[in-house]
Parts: sequence; C-alpha cells; structure tokens
Amino acid sequence: MSQGSKGSSKLMIIIWVLAMFFIGYKALNSSSAESSNSETMIDSALLERIKPIGEVRIDSSMAATSSESSEKAERSGEEIYKANCQGCHSSGVMGAPKYASLEDWAARIDLGLEKLTLSAIAGKGGMPARGTCMDCSDNEIKLTVQYLLDSLK
Repeated sequence: MSQGSKGSSKLMIIIWVLAMFFIGYKALNSSSAESSNSETMIDSALLERIKPIGEVRIDSSMAATSSESSEKAERSGEEIYKANCQGCHSSGVMGAPKYASLEDWAARIDLGLEKLTLSAIAGKGGMPARGTCMDCSDNEIKLTVQYLLDSLK
C-alpha cells in the first residue's frame, strides 16, 4: 500500500469516530427532553382512551330493598316436578321411575327420603345432577322427591 492510501484511511476513521461521538451526544441530549414530553403525551392520550364513560352510584336504601326482593320464594315440589321432572318421570324415559307407579318405585322406597334426595342431587343413571333443575336448592329437591313419593299413596 502506498503512503497516501494509509493516510486517507486514518483520516476516514477519525472522521467516522467524530461523527459517531456527535450523533451519540445529540441522541443523549435531545432524547431526554423529547422523551419526557413524548411520555406525557402518551400518558394523557392513554388516560383519555380509558377514562370511564359514566359512574355507578348505589343508594344504600335501594341496595337493601333489592337484596330482599332478589331472594326467591321456595317453590313447591309439584311446581318443580311439573317444570323439570315431568318429561322423564311421566313416561319412564331411560328407566326413570314413573310418577305414581308403585311398581317402578318399590325398590327405591326402602332407601328413604334422604338417600333418594342425595341421588337426585348427585344424579343417577340417565338422570343428570339435580334433574336439570340447576337453580333448585337442596331443600327444593327434597320437596320434589317427597312429592314423587307422596304420589304413591
């Protein structure tokens, strides 16, 4: 290599290093001022997008009234039977013991009300849990089983 090309290479490296220092210096000084302004703009834009549309206020006197009215009255065994059980127990679908059929219920009567109620709650054979009455309380299921047993008399 000639003496001139070595000199120009050194000059190019020095210019490149100075340019990098200048770019780095500008990036460090300008980004801190601009980034805080940019972050403030982003934060305010974000807060604007996620602000609530309205407010919910609950009057304590109304809350007490609504909780009392939301408690439903206990339904009778007959009501639950007609709404949820009659479809299978009136025709004996999938081995369901028929309503008022002593022959179908004979083997089950000896189990007693409590065990029959537990079977109805858990489900048995083709009958799903709670006999498809998912909103029935355990006591309502018991009343319905009692209604079915009373039909045998």
